[in-house]
Parts: sequence; structure tokens; C-alpha cells
Amino acid sequence: MASSMFATFESNAQALSKQYAVPIDQVRFLTLLLLGYPLGALYRYGLHPSRTSLTARHVFSTSLGILFGLLCFGWSQMFLLFFMTGVCYAMLLWLPTTVVHLYTVVFAMVCVSMGHVYRMLTDYEGWNIDFSLPLMVMVQRVSLTAFALNDGIARADSDNEQKLTEVPSLLEYWSYNYNFHTFLAGPACTMKEYLNFVDGSNFTTKTSNRNGSDVKACYPVLGRLSEAVVCVVLHQVISAQYPIDSILKPDYSLPTRILLAHIIMFHVRSRYYFVWLLVESINNFIGLGFGGYDKEGKPVWDVCKNVKPWDVEFGTNFRSVITGWNVTTSLWLRRICYNRVSYGWISPILASWVLSAVWHGFYPGYYFCFLSGAIMQAASVNMRRLLWNHFQTSETWRRIYDVATWATSHTLLNYGAMCFVLLSVEKCWKLWKFYYFFPLIIVSCAAWLPVSHSKKEPQNDGHRNGTQMDDHRNGIKVQ
Repeated sequence: MASSMFATFESNAQALSKQYAVPIDQVRFLTLLLLGYPLGALYRYGLHPSRTSLTARHVFSTSLGILFGLLCFGWSQMFLLFFMTGVCYAMLLWLPTTVVHLYTVVFAMVCVSMGHVYRMLTDYEGWNIDFSLPLMVMVQRVSLTAFALNDGIARADSDNEQKLTEVPSLLEYWSYNYNFHTFLAGPACTMKEYLNFVDGSNFTTKTSNRNGSDVKACYPVLGRLSEAVVCVVLHQVISAQYPIDSILKPDYSLPTRILLAHIIMFHVRSRYYFVWLLVESINNFIGLGFGGYDKEGKPVWDVCKNVKPWDVEFGTNFRSVITGWNVTTSLWLRRICYNRVSYGWISPILASWVLSAVWHGFYPGYYFCFLSGAIMQAASVNMRRLLWNHFQTSETWRRIYDVATWATSHTLLNYGAMCFVLLSVEKCWKLWKFYYFFPLIIVSCAAWLPVSHSKKEPQNDGHRNGTQMDDHRNGIKVQ
């Protein structure tokens, strides 16, 4: 029966792939994602926590998630994921909580590195969807759990709101890692957020006159789905006209190449927007995305928010853009790296960018991208401290400053991010030569400027653009 189900799914996927000229890996992936809606309806309403045991909900979600993985990737590719989660859970049980988080993140990074090496050997510079995508998300989950346990037991004075005071059960751990609605494409919430969702307590509001059972999810579901559809249409239309490698054609002037880089990176980002907005819509529909109520009593759907397209495209400074992109990964880096690095000779910013690069893989383009990004982030802080006060004398000058920083930030980000999709040293070097290396030289000089901090400068660069870091999901209380 199982083999018949696998064969039927594969034959239907091949038929759809042939009919619509879409790669079969994408057909499998998208089909299973979309199944999240009907299965999510059964999970949320048919297996509601008020009338279903937690064990039944965990078993249902975990079984479907593993089935999705087997249908999408096969037994051979799923083995590494099973191995990693098994070993990481054993470490939670047997290692002292004072060191378990360190061993877990190192082991998880070794496992994801093995996955990336396998991908490079079997699909070099390819874009096929394989097990490395859920493996990367799983690295975040297992490390977040280990760090939360360390905070809850070994660090009694920790103010991490997501900390755990006991090791979760094996079923809870596997449900957290393999649930059908986040296994394929994330996002990675914390263990505490997930368990609160499973038992329904995430709908318990801090406002006593609110009842979470009547929370309306129409806009968070349909709004994100509509945005996802728009993004995939834009990607399909624009990518057909401006393929990635067209940026390397020699017959472009520098201004034309800058504009072309912006167009290409927009359609590349749109592909990510589509997946992230779709999974956000699915998880909002199921209920995991609900994060409670704000101070005004309005529902907040931010637990599964992984991207803020408006902030990324129209953010007026570097920080606004990067805090709107891959939000849950940024939170993961902040929780396990940026907030933890305390050695004076190690920069938290640089450590976070390097960890992010290794987590993504070993293509040289990733390191061109992330190391230049670290320099750009340092440069943006210095230039803001140096220039911001001089443009606050009138609304006109503030607008001029915003437009100038938008154009500068996106030009520099596209310059670095193009390497992320070009991948090879030869292509990245060729692109940077077309720019005469000016962007890298300029930001390197700006990063080393001896600029003192201005008391008049706002502490949060992204506040004016709605990109302030979600403090209640940061895991550390902000005073």
C-alpha cells in the first residue's frame, strides 16, 4: 500500500511537470506545501486541542511531516535528518546543560555541512530542491532547543523568555522538528512557541477579556497567500526576460549594470518571497503563526513571519533591509551567536555573518556575499553616525537623506548579493571587476572611519520604517 501511494504521487508529479514544463522537484515541493491547507483544516478544527489529546496531535503532525519528506526527497536523503535529530536528542538527555548547547550547534553545523558537500557533488551550482533545505531549518530548531535548555537550567539568571526548564519528550522533539506545516520550508519557531501552539495555549491572551478561540485569521491567511501569488507571477515574468547570468555580459555601462542588478535581484528575492509568504499563510491558517495581542488588543501574527517585502524593497537604510529579510534566521543568529559572543577580540557582527555563511554552504559566492555584507553593515553604522544629524534640519533634507540612503543601500546590497546567486569565484570576480571594485573599496574605508557615537542618533535604525526587531520574539527581554 505504501509503495503504491509513493508510485501514484510520483506519477502524478511527473505528469504535472510535463504538462506545465515545471521541474519535478518544484512540483513535488509545491504540491506538498499546498496540501498544508486541507490537512491544516483537519488539524486545527478536527483535532482541536480542546477535544484531542496532545499525543494524538503530535503523532498526526509528525507522521505527515515524515511522509512529506519521504515523498519529496526519498529514504536516502532523509537519513541524515533522522540521524541528526536522533543524536541531538541524545545529547539533550546525556550531556550536562552547561555545555549541551555548544556540542549541539557544532554537531548540527557538521551535519548541515555534510549535506552541502553532498549537494555540491551531485548538483553543482544547481537550484534543485533537495533535503538540504529542511536540514538547514532543522539546524536552527535543534540548536534553539539546546540553547533554551541551557538558559532554563544552567543559567538561573537568564532572562530568555523562550527558555526550557526540562528536556522535552521524544515525541515533542520529533513533532517540533518534523511537523508537516514547517518541515519542508520552515520557518523555525522556538520549542516553547511550538508546544504552546500544540496545546492551544498560544491563543491564551494576556488581556483577560479576550478569548483566543475567536481569533479571525482571514487576512493573515488570504493576505499572505495573495502576496505570494503576486510574487511568483513577478518572478516568472521578470526572470524570463532577465536571467541571472545576463549581468555578466560585457556590453553594459556601469549605470545600466547597476539597474540590471537591481532587477535581477528583485526577481530572485521574489522567489523567496513566494515560498516564505506561502508557508506563513499556511501556518497562520493552522494557528501556529498567532503570537498573541499587542498593547491595543489587536491580534499579532508574527511567529511564522519570515519576510517583510515592503521593508526589504523600500527600507531606507541597511539595517531596515536586513531585518526584514529571513526574519527567523536573523532571530536564530541573534539568539545563539550575536547575543552570546562575549570575547573581546571577536566581533559579534562578524561572527554572525560567518556563521550564516557556513550555514548556507560552501560555494565561494556565499563568502563573497556575507563577508562583504559584514563590512557593509559596519560601514552603514559609521556613515549614519557621521551624516544623520546633518539632515534633520527640515523635512526636505530628511527626505533627501532617505532617498539617498535607499539608493546607496540597495546598490551596495545588490553588489554583494549577486555573488550569492552567481556562486563561483570566476563569476563573482568578473562581476566585481565590472564595478572596478569601487563599492568594496568605499565601504571598507567607511567601516574603518573613527566615528564617535552621537547621543542624538536614534538607537533603532529601522524604527521609522516599521522594521523594529520584535523584542518579545528576540528571546531576551529588552529594557
